[in-house]
Amino acid sequence: MSANELSFKIINDDTLLINSGRVIDNNNAHEMVDTISTAQKKGYKNIILDMSQMEFISSAGVGSILGTIESSREAGGDIIICNASDNILHIFRVLDLTDYLTIKNNTAEALDHCKTGT
Repeated sequence: MSANELSFKIINDDTLLINSGRVIDNNNAHEMVDTISTAQKKGYKNIILDMSQMEFISSAGVGSILGTIESSREAGGDIIICNASDNILHIFRVLDLTDYLTIKNNTAEALDHCKTGT
């Protein structure tokens, strides 16, 4: 997988898992928006962003996530971030987004959130 390549896996009719790759920046933030928006249009209420490989996220990358959250929440779902490194979590803390974003420690917790909403 290249630094800017996104991949996804269908979990069920409501949930899609996206592997965010190593970098989300100005070069590929639009791909993240397109991938999430397409999934939302296909009826996926919950979108899990697996950031286990992520090394860097720019402001454009953060914006690509923020710009799509409300659509999922309005549909009764969410965008759930999981497996984020301390460096990525630090960026979310500095931007004061930890209360707004749904962040789980791992994929299992993210899947539980999709089932229970907590």
